Amino acid sequence: MAFLDFFKGKKNKQEVKVTEHKHSTVQNAAVAAAFAEAGEHETARSMITTPAGKRSLLVIGREDSFSSILTDYAVNMAKRMNAEMISLNFSEEPLAQADSEQTAAVENFRINSEANVATLKTKAEQAGIAFSHLVEIGDEKSVLKKMHAKFPQVRYVLTEPDVEAVQEAKGLVTVPVCDMATFVSA
Repeated sequence: MAFLDFFKGKKNKQEVKVTEHKHSTVQNAAVAAAFAEAGEHETARSMITTPAGKRSLLVIGREDSFSSILTDYAVNMAKRMNAEMISLNFSEEPLAQADSEQTAAVENFRINSEANVATLKTKAEQAGIAFSHLVEIGDEKSVLKKMHAKFPQVRYVLTEPDVEAVQEAKGLVTVPVCDMATFVSA
């Protein structure tokens, strides 16, 4: 214990000022790799782990609903990633309606979307996942560009599996997951 006693006797009265500098992801990864190589695994993990709410998943339903396959997969993925979930229903069909019917079509789509997101919202909340729901009217490309600009923290986009594939595979279906940058540029 003589080693610890050596430090007890020293009282440093200097004030320590800690400043945080913003680094790019690449810089953080390089520094984390250096710590990992030096055996400081916890320090390395803490540098590359993003706190909850910093990463998000964008879950896009089919028209005004979310299938049980997509719902379960999205909740499990968000839980594993410790990410928040942003659910999205969008349609361009109301825009094809006559002007006199357009407002009613948009409102009907919003009401149906809000009602149909209840299961996804409940499952996310039960899993402790931050959840939000958006309803947009417009074409796919413009809506996705808007989401990409509004939510830069979104890493992955989850979409509904193909209906025909679900029927043929009898439940053994994969949920399409895309990187947001790839999804928007496609």
